[in-house]
Amino acid sequence: MMDKDSLSGRLESLDVLRGFDMFFIFLADPVPCIFWTFLAMFGWQDSWLGLQFEHIPGNGLRLYDCIFPLFLFISGVAFPFSYAKQRERGMTAWQSSKRVMARAITLFLLGSMLWTVIDGTLEKNILSMEWNTFRVWSVIGRIGLAWGGAALIYIYAGRKSRIAIAAAILLAMWAVMRFAVAPGAPEGVNPLIERQWSFACWLDVNYLTTARRPEGGLGTITMIANAMLGMFAGDILRRKGVSGGRKTVQLFAYAALLAACGLSMAFAFGDCSLPVNKPMWSSSFALVTAAISSALLAVFYWIVDVKGWRSWGFFFKVIGMNAITVYLLMRTVFNTPFALDYFFSGLYKVMPPLVADFFAQAGLIAIVWLFLLFLYRRNIFLRV
Repeated sequence: MMDKDSLSGRLESLDVLRGFDMFFIFLADPVPCIFWTFLAMFGWQDSWLGLQFEHIPGNGLRLYDCIFPLFLFISGVAFPFSYAKQRERGMTAWQSSKRVMARAITLFLLGSMLWTVIDGTLEKNILSMEWNTFRVWSVIGRIGLAWGGAALIYIYAGRKSRIAIAAAILLAMWAVMRFAVAPGAPEGVNPLIERQWSFACWLDVNYLTTARRPEGGLGTITMIANAMLGMFAGDILRRKGVSGGRKTVQLFAYAALLAACGLSMAFAFGDCSLPVNKPMWSSSFALVTAAISSALLAVFYWIVDVKGWRSWGFFFKVIGMNAITVYLLMRTVFNTPFALDYFFSGLYKVMPPLVADFFAQAGLIAIVWLFLLFLYRRNIFLRV
């Protein structure tokens, strides 16, 4: 737990943006998705807008694909501030590193255990020691590893070295994802099209689990770059003697640079191009989503911290201050039809099914937000 006084040095816009990002978990994760239900009431569930709350299965980008990388980017933005405070308190690089590693390991283990509960394989994987189907990779776990790797690089590398390392990761993963194939793959196979022959798939199946998982081990390496790109944005915001307006412009310029690099990587190199692909977490995907994240950060920073227009963001701030709590609740307790039946079964007796679904899901969101407000008012913030 942590009281709000200890958080006074934080950028409020960062908490609001984090809450804004997590709010889309609210919209997408109750069973079924409230946004899809709303569209289905008008027959629009298969429209372009309806597809935005589903992950794209291949190349391209949808709104729902941006939630995870935005959260990772935000985690990166916050680290230069927290590390600077640790240095001010006299902590050594090794002491800060131990904190980073402890947090990364905790998040990784928490995420893996959470997936065994969601998948219903706790007894099979853990109690029976059948590790071959154990879900190694999870959202929380990958955030922990990617953020942890980026934080360690930030601690021990200088500014120019950090930039060089981030660029090296993106370029190396471009080459691996575009050209590296599994041992024994047919000659001339394209790993972008026949992903069962990709090196990432081979690595997962042979050394991690019996099934390929989204992003997997190689994708986690690219995610380190996402977190580092967020840290570079944090460095922009930490600059002294620079006005808030100028920092906002710099964040937009940074977003434009990242977008140009990502789109060039995706389209400008012919057969060597690497498409924007969330399932692979391609380097172009990392750059484009980081560009979107930087642009959003610029907007929120200018509105909340530069202009001081804060009252509108309180709803999101309450969510953002307890982001881990939100994720755990929406992935477990409230991600089941049982939750709808338990709290709102009466609605289905007096309303058409889709309408009842919509109001029941809205009710679940209200319950979770009020619980978060209860925690906020009592200065209770879950941190790992």
